[in-house]
Amino acid sequence: MTEAALYLWSRLPLLLMFLNGYLIYRLLVVTGLTEQFVGAALGRSGGDPRKLFFLIILSAALLSFFIPNAVTVLTLLPVLKDMQKRFHPRLRERIVTPLTLSVIYGANIGGMGSIVGSPANLLFIGAMDLYQVPGREAVGFFNWFAWSIPLVSMLVLVSWGVVALGAGSFDGHGVKPARETAKASGRMRWRGLYGVRRSAALLFLSFILFWTLEAAARGIWPAFTPWAPLVGLIYVTAFCRMVFRGMPLSGDAPLMRPRELFQDVPGRGLLLLVPVAILVLAAGYFDLDARMSALYQRLLPENASPLTIMLATVVTVILLTEVLSNTLVSTAFFPIAYH
Repeated sequence: MTEAALYLWSRLPLLLMFLNGYLIYRLLVVTGLTEQFVGAALGRSGGDPRKLFFLIILSAALLSFFIPNAVTVLTLLPVLKDMQKRFHPRLRERIVTPLTLSVIYGANIGGMGSIVGSPANLLFIGAMDLYQVPGREAVGFFNWFAWSIPLVSMLVLVSWGVVALGAGSFDGHGVKPARETAKASGRMRWRGLYGVRRSAALLFLSFILFWTLEAAARGIWPAFTPWAPLVGLIYVTAFCRMVFRGMPLSGDAPLMRPRELFQDVPGRGLLLLVPVAILVLAAGYFDLDARMSALYQRLLPENASPLTIMLATVVTVILLTEVLSNTLVSTAFFPIAYH
């Protein structure tokens, strides 16, 4: 095999994981499992506005682990409009901002939750391969959770505090959950899931379990690593068979049609990845990454500590993403951070 073919074979589990993640995203949307999950979560607010903010942030964060941020926001927008109408007339205008911020904060925070949560993560892996970063093979589905879960949990609580404090007092005026939402809360129990939604939930759980075990197996048993691409290929093939031809012994129709794979796809976001990938390759070819890194270091205080460098980088990236695309800025800073 050529060097390129060997590289693609070694990275096949990662590519299959992102493909599987996209299939999961479409499956959750097409079967309506996302709306049912959101309805079940918000049905538990009990009319308390601050509890409602927390549940919206948490729901948006959990959904964004596996579906694009924009889709998460679009999923929750009709729910927010319905919730706003149920507040006291004097509070309806004031409640718009905290409700909207809850969705935006949750969706952005959740995008960091899993390695398949953002297409930019695939570019991040590619950049690490391009620069031969030591330890890059260890970045996988399982150990991503080791740092992302504590981080996401902390940011969910912090953002909830910001929204709850900023919203001010409601003087006992709450919101009654919609009758449909309250019913969804009861139906979201496992025994209440039937047909395609139950099958979709089973496939979602298998996705989490398989890629977690696959990453753990590669870390514990080095002898498994050469077999990982083949095992991943077999699993994803079986997964596609169950999605497009129906679950075994269920008697149900296929969970998703091939044409539904590309409905509501954020095309502009995917097109953005092309110039970003070209930017990374061009920067490496013309040594722009090393020059920008040297310039960046000259702007920092002399003998700056690693903590100072990290803090300055975080602040710089945050400021740049106020005017530029998150994907573009983060990808441009990968090589700078490496050097």
